[in-house]
Amino acid sequence: MRIIIINLIIFSLIILFAEIIIRTFKLSQLQGVDRNLLNLESETVLNQRNTEAVIFGIKAYTDKYGFRIPSKDFKYKYSSSILVLGDSVSFGVGVDESKTFVGILRNKINLNIYNASVAGHNIIDYSTLIKDYNQTFKDISKVIVFICLNDVHFAKGVIKNAELGEKHNSEIFYIRILKKINIYLRNKSALFVLLKSKFTKVEERHFDLLTDYYNDQNILKKYKNTILEIHNFSKLKKIKVDYVLLPYSYQLKKNCNKELLRPQKKINEIFSSLKINLFDLTNEFCQEKEKKLFLNYDPVHLSENGHQFVSNLLIEKLNNN
Repeated sequence: MRIIIINLIIFSLIILFAEIIIRTFKLSQLQGVDRNLLNLESETVLNQRNTEAVIFGIKAYTDKYGFRIPSKDFKYKYSSSILVLGDSVSFGVGVDESKTFVGILRNKINLNIYNASVAGHNIIDYSTLIKDYNQTFKDISKVIVFICLNDVHFAKGVIKNAELGEKHNSEIFYIRILKKINIYLRNKSALFVLLKSKFTKVEERHFDLLTDYYNDQNILKKYKNTILEIHNFSKLKKIKVDYVLLPYSYQLKKNCNKELLRPQKKINEIFSSLKINLFDLTNEFCQEKEKKLFLNYDPVHLSENGHQFVSNLLIEKLNNN
């Protein structure tokens, strides 16, 4: 018994030491989302208002509208604003707000920036929110919609679907238990995230999940119609909308192989057919693929380097406009 206890202590110390090393040298990061951040009761999942929560190991704050802000006491100070719509990428998970591309942009231009990005949002959510916020805010001079390749997923938020699955006990008991363990460890252990990512090839797996969507003409038609809906509404209300397309990390790891860029090709064809400008950052990312623009072992979320890179491109674009 004594030997077992000693071995358990040694094993625990090894795990603890590995966790410290991984966090110290940022070899991986936590990937949990604090459910307190999200209002899952609304028809469109939104961030909770006036809250603070931990997401991917980083504390995040929201204002009275549910927009991400740098700190609790942050105040908007300009008479004109930019509205940012997007998902967890433009929310800036895993990065301090001041080092996200929204935070950097906020400190570079004399405009308010409302970061209305919500984890799990897709193109239909952006269409809904641009209409809702147009009624609420009269100071918005521009909207920037950040598009990720998984925006063709039209469910009402990945996180909300997971919650509903738990509530209705629709899965086999042991599967639900494993999912709960997975969620817990993603929140608590960078070592777990690293090992899981290594063994399950998370970047490749997440990218492969997209391919069927871009082969489905019904999905692409719905995507196109939603873009057109946003365009027609913004044109009617005289709102300037910019669309920015971001790549996946797996595409860069595979040297931006032409076949792997097929999703971007499909999206560009849709925007081109509608005669709507799309600011596709894929080529720029491919040219700088050695710069570690994504979080470690993450399929889509940007690192501090990635956010700085995007902010430079956005500032250049805004200056040109």
